[in-house]
Amino acid sequence: MTQTLVGKNNMCSNNLLGKHEYGQKSIPNEIRNLKIKIINNIILPLISKQWTELYENMFFLENIKIKLDRYYQLYKLEDLLLYKDIIRAFENVLNEHTQLIDLEKKIYSSKGEEFTSIVYKTTMIRLRPEYEIYDAIFGKPKRDKNQYYNDETIAFIKRALMQENISFKKIKEQVIVNFPNL
Repeated sequence: MTQTLVGKNNMCSNNLLGKHEYGQKSIPNEIRNLKIKIINNIILPLISKQWTELYENMFFLENIKIKLDRYYQLYKLEDLLLYKDIIRAFENVLNEHTQLIDLEKKIYSSKGEEFTSIVYKTTMIRLRPEYEIYDAIFGKPKRDKNQYYNDETIAFIKRALMQENISFKKIKEQVIVNFPNL
């Protein structure tokens, strides 16, 4: 309780931003850091239409969703559910954008052909993040050429995904350094 200049007792405290804090709990650092990560790696690139960066950052969505669930169970903060909805909406936007790009390639690449093709829209099938990153770095293994995923590299990428403040660029650099012969 604080005293105002006119002598009235005030039940809230003011902070330097001029906002009242009516018994609010302080947000734990891990939640604050997760929110900053979501804003920096998902929301801001989406607003500025940085599609390459968005595709690179989508590999971290599963870990973010797991953390949001865990933190919600621990702290019961309703805004964590909002962030989970934002992640779900982001996944839908990214899938729609991918399908649109694929559709445009099919439509515009069929110029000069004398037949009509039918395009059926389905939901996109995604690989696990470690396989998606492997494909982004090395390309998809070609079964007809007896190429397969390197299990050691997949395990390395999976461990790298668990690190805090990791990015696609950092994982790619580490993989190329540790597996130069692939």
